[in-house]
Parts: sequence; structure tokens; C-alpha cells
Amino acid sequence: MKKQSILLAAICLMNLLLPLGNLKAQSKPNSQTIFNELAQKDSVLFKAVYNCEVDKIDGILSKDFMFYHDGGYFGETSSESSAQFKTNLQKNFCDRGIKVKRQLVKGSLQVIVVNEEKATQSGVQRFYMGEKLVEESKFSRVWQKQKGLWKMTQELDYLVNTKFASRTEGNKLYNEIAHMDSVLFNAFNTQDQETIKNVFDPSLEFYHDKGGLTNYTQNIDSFKTLFANNNGLNRKLVEGSMEVYPVKDYGAIEVGEHTFCHKENGRDDCGTFKFLHIWQKKDGVWKITRVASYDH
Repeated sequence: MKKQSILLAAICLMNLLLPLGNLKAQSKPNSQTIFNELAQKDSVLFKAVYNCEVDKIDGILSKDFMFYHDGGYFGETSSESSAQFKTNLQKNFCDRGIKVKRQLVKGSLQVIVVNEEKATQSGVQRFYMGEKLVEESKFSRVWQKQKGLWKMTQELDYLVNTKFASRTEGNKLYNEIAHMDSVLFNAFNTQDQETIKNVFDPSLEFYHDKGGLTNYTQNIDSFKTLFANNNGLNRKLVEGSMEVYPVKDYGAIEVGEHTFCHKENGRDDCGTFKFLHIWQKKDGVWKITRVASYDH
């Protein structure tokens, strides 16, 4: 009789504990559901960015959102608040009519659920202007539920620079100059005059086999006129053509070939030319002091 009482008590205790166990299991966040919700948010965000629907971005970003962009091994890290992010999008792309297409690398998206109201999301993305790849980066985000809605509170993008990865360990100087070349001509292709002004040194001497010698001010004025024509001029470095040589106690020499294309009567008109850049590194900052453009 005593054994039966003990057995009955044990069964009752199990019956009491089982619902608690089920309740605990049900309280765990559904990872797949959250993955799908955040993937949808990702899609909505970049559709809004591409279409310059700035107001819709407010439905994705929290009021205290911060965006960090890491320029990779040799670039600086910049930060933007939610307001700055939207202002820069409007000024640098929407007002200029520049469309940047973003592609999420298939299979790269990951979500780590912290709890029911917090999760991280990461992946690899590529940005294109037309058919030209202008950036590949790894992104990492923090999402939080606010009043029942998922809001992005933070994002860090890390520039991958995949095309230079094979050179990283073998030649640091090569990669620094390759990065600066990319910075300069991404600015050229997007008509970012401020970046161009900062990459060229005020002491610039530009030697052109057809146009002769020009200085810093003359070249900046030429860029303004060129961009005002808005004929879609863009530059692409000829793959494998770039060479970099050190200059003792000064900087580096970069030589290579690049192709410039623009629209002429609705068709691409392209030419490939040779160039030489002399870079000076002063106080940790690279600037071009001399340019030779030839074989036109």
C-alpha cells in the first residue's frame, strides 16, 4: 500500500511538471520564423534604397540606428546615424539619379536568435552600378523588437576586396595602392568630386600626351565640366595590368592600363590607355602628386 502511494505521488508530480516543460519549450523563439521575418525586412530595406523611398526606411531602422562601414585592411571605418544615412543616400544617389543594385550572395544569410526580442543577422552582399561591381562586403546587423516590430539598431559592413585577396600577404604596398586606385575611380565613376579633391594633392602635376601639363585647380575644374556633361563616362582598370613599385622615403609608383567608356549616339564608345601615378604617403594618408596619361 505504501509503495502504491509513492508511485501515485510520483505520477501526480510528473503530471504537474510536464505542462511546465511544455510551456518552457513553447516559449523558445522559433528560429526559422525569425529568419524569414528578418530576410523579408532585408528585402524591403534594399528595395526602398534602390527606389529612393527614403520614408519607408524609417519602418526598418530604429531611431538610434548606427551604421558603420569598415574600409577593409587599409581603409578607415566611418559611422553614420539614421538621419545621416538617409541624408547621404538622398544626396549622393537619389538626387543624382544614380541607381546602385544590391545582390545578396546566395546561401550567405545567417540569423542568430538571442531571445524573442533580439537577433543578429549576417551575410555577404555585392553592389553594382550597371553591370560593374563596385563593392563586395560582409555585413553584420543587430535587430530588436520594438512595440512588436523588428527594428535594425546597428549594422557593420566590412569591405572584402576579394579581387586583391591573393596579394594581401605577399605585397602590402601593392594592396594599399590597389585600394587607393579603387577609391579614386569609384569616386570618378560615381561623380564624387569631394573624394577626388582629397585623393589628388594640391601640388598635382598632370602630364597628358595630347593635352600637355595641367595643375590641381585645372584638373578639378575639368572634372566639374566632365561630370556636368553626364555622358555616362566610366573607368575600368585592365585586369592584370597594374604594377606597383616603392619610392624610398616618399611613396610609390603605380603603372597600368585602363579603359574609359561613354555613350555616343546610344552606343558605348571605349578607349584603352596607359597611365602612371606617383603616390606620396604623408602622415599616413596617400595622395597623388604626379600623373602621366599617355598612348591615346
